[in-house]
Amino acid sequence: MQNNNTIKIFLDTEFTGLHQQSSLISLAMVAETGEEFYAEITDYDHSQISDWVEDNVMKYLFLNETDISDARSYKVKGPQQEVAAAIQKWLEQFPKTLDADGKVQPSIQVWADCYAWDWVLFCELFGGAFEIPPAIHYMTMDLATLFNIKTGKPDTPRFDFVKDEIAAHNWQQHNALYDARVEKLCYEKLMRE
Repeated sequence: MQNNNTIKIFLDTEFTGLHQQSSLISLAMVAETGEEFYAEITDYDHSQISDWVEDNVMKYLFLNETDISDARSYKVKGPQQEVAAAIQKWLEQFPKTLDADGKVQPSIQVWADCYAWDWVLFCELFGGAFEIPPAIHYMTMDLATLFNIKTGKPDTPRFDFVKDEIAAHNWQQHNALYDARVEKLCYEKLMRE
């Protein structure tokens, strides 16, 4: 899968709960080259919001409206269908790899922390794994496994691991954008060690 045009994008989501009917609340993607996508979904299942989600996720949402005036940094507030369309548009800025027939080949490698929930909910935005944008590889990379390989501790608290790197920021855990930024910093630090 790796080629000269491969780009890593770090994905994080917040959702209504750890169950099969979970509903996406927010999503962020941060590219290794600095581009960012952040969305707050408006058509999640409001009836699934637990006290924990209310206290630890909902209070960290911050968008009032969509702002895609900067092609490198999208902020989208809307229903899932609108978010999926905005993701596809945002992804257009990244280099494409074409096969001999001119068909787009996967050139985006998605990294997520404990990706089981994030990846499934991401794919569902597009109607399932076979419907994701063609530039995205269908196999996700797992930051928790990388932590295990590099440190022997897959459950290392991520914000603590990069506390020096984020000291100047007021990032709140359980906001998808801040968590995706922290994932990127963790990956970079792990790869240096």
